[in-house]
Amino acid sequence: MDKSLTSATYIRNISYRLRRQLSDFLDPQDTWKEVIVSIRKRNGEPRYSQHHVRRFEGLVAQGRSPTVELLNDWGTSNSTVGELVDILKSNKLLAAADLLLPNTTVEEVTSPETLQISSAETHSALPTRLLEERELPPPPPPPPVSCNLQPQIPQEDTEPGHTGELELTSFLYSELKRITGDFDDRSTSNGGSRLGEGGFGTVYKGFLDNRPVAVKKLNPMDDMPMDTLQVQFYQEIQTLTVLKHENLVDMVGFSTDEQQLCLVYAFMANGSVLDRLACLEGSPPLSWQQRCLIAEGAARGLEYLHCNHHIHRDVKSANILLDENLVAKISDFGLTRASANQTSTTMMTERVVGTCAYMAPEALRGEITPKSDVFSFGVVLLEILSGLPPSDENREPQFLMDVRYDIDDEDEALTLEDFMDKKMRGWHLSHATNIYSLACNCLHDRKNRRPVMKQVLSEIRGVVKSVSLESDV
Repeated sequence: MDKSLTSATYIRNISYRLRRQLSDFLDPQDTWKEVIVSIRKRNGEPRYSQHHVRRFEGLVAQGRSPTVELLNDWGTSNSTVGELVDILKSNKLLAAADLLLPNTTVEEVTSPETLQISSAETHSALPTRLLEERELPPPPPPPPVSCNLQPQIPQEDTEPGHTGELELTSFLYSELKRITGDFDDRSTSNGGSRLGEGGFGTVYKGFLDNRPVAVKKLNPMDDMPMDTLQVQFYQEIQTLTVLKHENLVDMVGFSTDEQQLCLVYAFMANGSVLDRLACLEGSPPLSWQQRCLIAEGAARGLEYLHCNHHIHRDVKSANILLDENLVAKISDFGLTRASANQTSTTMMTERVVGTCAYMAPEALRGEITPKSDVFSFGVVLLEILSGLPPSDENREPQFLMDVRYDIDDEDEALTLEDFMDKKMRGWHLSHATNIYSLACNCLHDRKNRRPVMKQVLSEIRGVVKSVSLESDV
């Protein structure tokens, strides 16, 4: 039992560890079905139909827990632990109920009258979509032994990072308004708070106890209704609660009150790689050594994600942020998926997501695989080499990923040396050739011909070591 749990705790705030313990009670003999048929909407109608039940049954063949997935889905509403315990006890599932709230009688949790009132008052204004209408965010994986490395003991070929539940702060929306100057839409350079556009929302700068933070206010769009946005909101929280690494952005907390979804992160003083390569707001060009270190850091972050069986699905230079020391941090995890069975297998989805200029051929077909992240990272490497944006309507070819065909074509005049960023100093053609060859390998049309992120990281490290040795001479 989590001592912080009360009958008023939202189901979505039940830890993954406790969800797995509940699944030990409810998965055998399909006991979870007794729970799902008891879950009701505000009007008293069943929340889930037999069609939904069959969909949950299908998860078993994928090695996934129907109980965990049910709690993930039900948790997108404002349903509480008290409501869940009432259902468990009404179905004589006392051991499971006691796991959540030991020694609590049904009357102590919620009376029928209280349940009716609380259900009407706290029902989310962000409704839960039916299961067949959207993807369920998968549960985070248990920490694999081989990847659960200790940050305080740096070793050769190991990555600092760990998995495990982290405590995040739940902010009042009014507090976030206060620290961002009421979400002042003027840019920070003009005295406002607006830092720019992030994934599915606008990012503002604020201060918590004199510490700068970035507040992302999520906004529904024509192609992103509020309920879908809510799923991605909780997916990002879920991912960054479970996974922690030097090269992943640090989440401070979140806010869900007043029907507003906000995420709070540590402030990244140097913005995104996309903006720094463009020398936005007069920032100086990145040197070759800085770019190599940024590439290495981003590769480390992605390798850590893949090592922990997560696929980012939207790798791009705009989602690689830089702190005050130009340390690369992967951000925007709203589209992230955990691999089925905690393996690096391919999954399928009917909803194709991502950014077109970075998308692998299989991603356009709805395949979800770590090799798609590798492909997208190949585009990022080309950006680092050239300083060019990933897409430009006035450029031929429009997509940067296609420029490699001109470089590799002996009948074309474009060479790698011509392709390199003219603003960059300190680069050597031999090192640049290594990174370019790696990028081309990452961009192979056939995913099985691409390297895995561990190989990508190893090759970049080799270049970084060579560059460091030469700079010391």
